[in-house]
Amino acid sequence: MWVGFELTVYGMGLVFLLLAVLWGLIAMLLRFDTPEAVVEATEPLAGAGAPVPDGRTAMLAGDAAGLEPELLAAVVIACRAHRMARRKQAAPEMRTHVPGSLPSRWIGTGRTRQNRSWSRRGRLA
Repeated sequence: MWVGFELTVYGMGLVFLLLAVLWGLIAMLLRFDTPEAVVEATEPLAGAGAPVPDGRTAMLAGDAAGLEPELLAAVVIACRAHRMARRKQAAPEMRTHVPGSLPSRWIGTGRTRQNRSWSRRGRLA
């Protein structure tokens, strides 16, 4: 009886030890993989009370990668139009048939043939 208990303890201990090692390895990889925050000094604009750009504005400017505002706006509009078109794909006006009018796959593949009795000759009775 004690042999089974020892085997269980050793097995579970090994599993949890490996899980802890993997957890530590993933935590270490995440620590090395995260990009460092880039701190840019912003010069004050013409006026003393000029607004300082917040993080969201800086992020958008960095992600644009030199795109003109008109082109960036066109990309955003195209993405939103595509998303709206994808939402409408399951709408009733897009369907080719009324739900429930076609038989299910189980019936379509021959449920009656599968449920009939079978004989040795390979013929259905």
